[in-house]
Amino acid sequence: MHMFRILHRRQGFTLLELLIAIAITSVIATAGFNFYVSMHNTTMAQQDISDMQQVSRSCLDEITNTLRMAGYKLPAGSSPYRIAADSLLVYFSSTKPVDTVLYYLAPNDTLGGSAPEGWKPMYLMRKINSESASIYADVLNNITYTVINPGTIEVAVTSQTTKADESWPQNNGYRSFTSTERVTIRNLGL
Repeated sequence: MHMFRILHRRQGFTLLELLIAIAITSVIATAGFNFYVSMHNTTMAQQDISDMQQVSRSCLDEITNTLRMAGYKLPAGSSPYRIAADSLLVYFSSTKPVDTVLYYLAPNDTLGGSAPEGWKPMYLMRKINSESASIYADVLNNITYTVINPGTIEVAVTSQTTKADESWPQNNGYRSFTSTERVTIRNLGL
């Protein structure tokens, strides 16, 4: 009987206590959800930045490795390369009497109209000999080739993020990254 009295004396929560508990739980859940969303967005932005930097470095490595082949086993007096705006044509002899590799930028409309003017991504196209051109990279913003002297060229590759980052106020949230390297053409006159 003693147990019956203890159970009988127990009362539930009042409506006010229940509402306060729900309010506190809601505030904690909202704060936790906002923290999760913020961390998720930061992680996604960092992944996009990392991808952008990797694309820039990869393209620069590809172009500079090919440019180092310029003039290999070509007859004396042959032109080892030709630069026109954002296009680079490299000549060398490896599998044919004259091999050619052409790099150029082509429009990429994957962002639609959301990117600011001048920040539209470009495809880096690569055409080897008489093969069809293929896409080497898809989020470049610019490539510049600067002839320092006939045997040295500076290559700068600028890539951009594929999505706008709300925390980045410049360029409507699109970030860019530029990789630069000077290439010494070793095969001139060989």
